[in-house]
Amino acid sequence: MNLRAGYETIKRICSSFRIDSLKARLAAVAEGLSGEGVVDVAVLGQFKAGKSSFLNSLFGKEVVPVHVLPATSVVTRIGFGQQEHAVVRHLSGKSEEIATARLPEFVTEKENPENRKQVSIVDVELPGLESYRGIRFVDTPGLGSIFSHNTQTSMDWLPRVGGALVAVSVNHPFSQEDMALLSEVFLHTPEVAILLTKADLVTESELHSVSEFTRQQVAHHTGRVLPILPFSILPGFDVFREEVREYLRHRIVAGREERFHGIMSHKLRTLTAECCSYLNLAKAASEAAGKAREELKRILAREREDLKSIRSEVGVQVRDLNTQVRTTAGERYHAHRGEVADRLQRALDAELPAWKGNLARTSRRFQEWLTENLESELSDLSGRGEEYLSGYLLNAQTSLHRTVRAFQDRVAKEIEQALGLTFEGASFHAAIAEPTRPNIRVGKIFAISIDLLWFLIPMGLVRSLVFRHFRNRITWEAEKNLSRLASQWADAVNASIDDLARQAMAFVTEELSTIERLVAGAEDGSPDIRNALEELESTERSNLSAGRA
Repeated sequence: MNLRAGYETIKRICSSFRIDSLKARLAAVAEGLSGEGVVDVAVLGQFKAGKSSFLNSLFGKEVVPVHVLPATSVVTRIGFGQQEHAVVRHLSGKSEEIATARLPEFVTEKENPENRKQVSIVDVELPGLESYRGIRFVDTPGLGSIFSHNTQTSMDWLPRVGGALVAVSVNHPFSQEDMALLSEVFLHTPEVAILLTKADLVTESELHSVSEFTRQQVAHHTGRVLPILPFSILPGFDVFREEVREYLRHRIVAGREERFHGIMSHKLRTLTAECCSYLNLAKAASEAAGKAREELKRILAREREDLKSIRSEVGVQVRDLNTQVRTTAGERYHAHRGEVADRLQRALDAELPAWKGNLARTSRRFQEWLTENLESELSDLSGRGEEYLSGYLLNAQTSLHRTVRAFQDRVAKEIEQALGLTFEGASFHAAIAEPTRPNIRVGKIFAISIDLLWFLIPMGLVRSLVFRHFRNRITWEAEKNLSRLASQWADAVNASIDDLARQAMAFVTEELSTIERLVAGAEDGSPDIRNALEELESTERSNLSAGRA
């Protein structure tokens, strides 16, 4: 049986038994099978791990934008082509060809905030990648950074990975987040290596120690021994760069068709195992004594009632985090009010001698000047919202994962007691929706129009008084607008936390509904369940035979 036939079998069975949890995984396999054997090699990892710098070094030119802040989760794929060009594909289906120099306009948060240009994916072709024919390098900023854009194209992209280079910086030892990412990657591909970036920051002996520590951590937690590839973009580290290139050419480019088949077979095996897990639950329920089955139904009904308690627990977690976010945002941004006001006042003192005219003209000029300069100050500070508040998003994600896992463990234990079956269910991954960055805009500087009074007041008599008022106004406006910025960031991050909570509750509800349907229909559908399991077993045997061949 070929890969396509195996996929169609799993898809049909999932549809027949309404195992909706596997829809995203099915879609990823379908996309891979339609990709004409091209292997997508994704560079993943934490923000500032050096992923974009690595890709540009590999390409021999700056193609992927490198920014202080994460780009959006607009996926960028870079492969070989006869001529250098890029194609931007929009969610509407429209495509447009652009020069590679214009990439930041479409894939960075700075120039395409919240993906307002509705970009689905960007494909880049470079003549310099001829030695990597048959593979595409994939830049997925959102997957490995603190924030990931919650759009249809970027959501759940990870199942589409063919090969993966998980970037870990030598100055940030292998972390829990790296391990969680690695565990998720293993579900989708066997072709994984650790890219140890910024190797120039440590001595040779220190690099060896970091490499061994990383290797041991991966082996301890996963049971796998992965290639560890040190890397640096700086001169003098050519040997590292060549080793990475050789790994890619030897491991993936050479025998690419075999690699592609192995990767897709891996994805199908994962799908088959997860689908079988649900069907085995239904089979065990169909074979159980009526009393045991009815008891399990009562337990599941009680779990449905307990969803209110879970929702209440999640609500408490979210409200507590919301309060912490708002407090932290206020404290961190208010701490800047003195320095902002001081810079603006010094800049104003340099400007004032050139300001001539009556009170109306001077006040208008001050308002325009303060608006422009305050917006510039706030724009520079706004980006720090991620640094200040990202930890709360990760805390929310971790906390909600624990809540969902506790629910799954409890249901699994009850299933085991009733049916004697070990059941795990689908894995939950809460995707962080990137907070909407505040639109920096300063409100009206004067509450009333002072222009109405200009003809009554000789400017020469009040110049010093007016200028002192301007200086005082700067302090007040800085504090007011920093408070506004803090509130906007708190609202944005809290909205992302609320979205994580919705994902958690939606997953728990759907998982419980799937289990209820399988148990309720188990007795009547027992022949169909057995037939489906036999089909999946046959598919798996064919898959394994093809892999050995």
